[in-house]
Amino acid sequence: MIKLTEEINLSDYKLIIPAVAVGNVGQLALDLLITSISMRKIGHVINSCFIPILGADPYVKNSNSLCTSCDIYCQQSKKIVAIQIRSPVVKNLKSFFDELKEFIMKNKISQVAILTSGWSHTRSDIQIRTEPMRYLASPSIQITTGKLFQSLGWLELESTTSADGTECVSIAGGGFALKLHEFLMQNKISSVVILRFCSEGDNVPDAVAFVDYLNKWLSFGFDSSKVKFPDSWEFLFGNPAPLDIY
Repeated sequence: MIKLTEEINLSDYKLIIPAVAVGNVGQLALDLLITSISMRKIGHVINSCFIPILGADPYVKNSNSLCTSCDIYCQQSKKIVAIQIRSPVVKNLKSFFDELKEFIMKNKISQVAILTSGWSHTRSDIQIRTEPMRYLASPSIQITTGKLFQSLGWLELESTTSADGTECVSIAGGGFALKLHEFLMQNKISSVVILRFCSEGDNVPDAVAFVDYLNKWLSFGFDSSKVKFPDSWEFLFGNPAPLDIY
């Protein structure tokens, strides 16, 4: 169930959603975006596909608001709505995909951007020699925005040859990104996957680069030289190791 806590007209908005993937780069990037452009919470998603969680507001200290495994945020002046996912997938995503499709169609959302990441060690030679960002767009987005992507210097995700000789695209470690992209295209919903190759570790620089890259398209005013990190990132790596162990 996708529940909005306030009535809001989301017609012609762009929806941003991360896939749980390598280094959680999509979620970290969305955390940065929510903080940077002051998105406010307008609802949440209740679905058994995700482990249920409940916690303190990750963006505002001393807030009385709570966060869940899937919360919905909005920035009206930028016409952006986002679903932040904070827990891993534990079962088939069909029910979530179906609810997402109904939400998009009911609210007349214009486009969906799926943020994900892939293992850097799986890159091809050409991918190693170029920037670690790629995109994969549905035909409808290619028609309307393909020239803009080209002018920005964005690189389309290269196809690979499978064992039987057919051409296909894949994202190792990319979570449900491709499945959701294909599902949305089947239902004639404009969708684009944006990908960053990375490794597990301190993925904060990857998240900053990701939002900077996304800003080139959506122009929401992100300045990578003046990044404001969410308050919850203070505990991103836990407490320092106790001195007694030394």
